[in-house]
Amino acid sequence: MTSAASPDRERVARPMRPRHLSQAMRCETAFRLILSECLEEVATNHEALSSGDPTALHQTRIALTRLKAAVAFYGPMVADSEWTRLKSELKWLSAHLGATRDLDVAITNSKGLPEERMLQTARADAFDALKEALQSDRYWQWFDGMWDWVGSGPWTTPQNRRAAQRRAVPVAVFHARRLARWHGKLCQKSRGLQGMGKTKRHRVRLASKRLRYAIEFSEGGLPADVYASWRHVLKQLRKGQQLLGELNDDEVRRALLENADSLAQHAHERKAKHQRVHERKRKSQLLRRAAAVYRKLAE
Repeated sequence: MTSAASPDRERVARPMRPRHLSQAMRCETAFRLILSECLEEVATNHEALSSGDPTALHQTRIALTRLKAAVAFYGPMVADSEWTRLKSELKWLSAHLGATRDLDVAITNSKGLPEERMLQTARADAFDALKEALQSDRYWQWFDGMWDWVGSGPWTTPQNRRAAQRRAVPVAVFHARRLARWHGKLCQKSRGLQGMGKTKRHRVRLASKRLRYAIEFSEGGLPADVYASWRHVLKQLRKGQQLLGELNDDEVRRALLENADSLAQHAHERKAKHQRVHERKRKSQLLRRAAAVYRKLAE
């Protein structure tokens, strides 16, 4: 593989998959379907993302968040040592995506303000790092590794009999049970939201995203009347996610500006220190030359 490789090049064999979830579908098949859609979304947006398109960046982040939500949703029946490695690489990629996306949002919220230019400069630097990551062998090895893992990773082997039995459970049965569990946990986590600190509130936001995506990719896998009851939950989750997202955007923007101010202050201090050193050297040189003149004067 080379860093200049095209996203359209021939890759590892991808699993054949149906177009939609169905109630009788095995969890193993549904899992492959969901992750395949996420990876295809990443591939579709790669070229535009590499060109700096903010929309492609946003869509790629959503696809990867959905991917992580799906792995968490299916839990022990799919997690294995290879996922642990791939998840670590995904964390590296997500850090680059997140840094650039945070600046995109901060810039949008700073239009016409003095700090906009400073944020634009920071965004250019963050995107350069992201683009380098997207063109690296490390990225393509992760991307190909994900396809390979979805199709034939260690989780697909029958060695763990209990996990294999879970993967054979129909989607309608597993999703109904799992959604109810995630919903209950979120309700518990969100109690006392107004008095929560930033860390706990962030956890509620992440749990809301995961449940939202889990409901969305459950469509077709649940009876129509059962899924109808989840539509109301989905509507509320979208509202809650937007509100918590705005709070998070404000906090991220504030942190970015504080960090920029701190960096500017450090740069100013370094410049001032350099200036003081320069002035001391100049003073010493001038005094040495003056002393030499007056010694000659005294001869």
